[in-house]
Amino acid sequence: MDYQIKKANLEDSHCLSELCKNIYVEHYLYLWFEGGKEWYLERSYAEQVLQVEIAHPNSDYFILQMDTSPVGYLKVNYDYSEKSSALEVERIYFHQSYKGLGLGRKLMEFAFELAQKQGKESVILKAMDSSKDAIGFYHKMGFQQIGTFILHDFELMKPEFRGMVILEYFL
Repeated sequence: MDYQIKKANLEDSHCLSELCKNIYVEHYLYLWFEGGKEWYLERSYAEQVLQVEIAHPNSDYFILQMDTSPVGYLKVNYDYSEKSSALEVERIYFHQSYKGLGLGRKLMEFAFELAQKQGKESVILKAMDSSKDAIGFYHKMGFQQIGTFILHDFELMKPEFRGMVILEYFL
């Protein structure tokens, strides 16, 4: 399996925006009432939004490529707002057709390496409490649940999907 993890730059913002939107639509349409998908995609994955995030010194996007095709991505925040000794994995996604190839593990191990290079003590991420497969994967990777919260400002998201868990992995 030939893969590469490449740091995204501003020139990648259009490609990254398309990748993020396509992957999101594959996985999460069921979460939203009418209009919610469009609201979320514009809020989170519009090219202009990604350009601001790519330029921000606290965060980086990384594009996962198989051969030369982008198939997934990772977004990290180097200083997690609630715990400065932690790196936050804010997003980690790849196309469904690449599930089961170990790519999630590769991206997570890459995040662990980033955290170690930054001198962090842990990696924190948030997952939807209804995403049992993802949570199971994170537990297998060594994450422990440290909290929960509800997405209150997502009115267009169906209420049963607003619950989140916070997980932490100690390096």
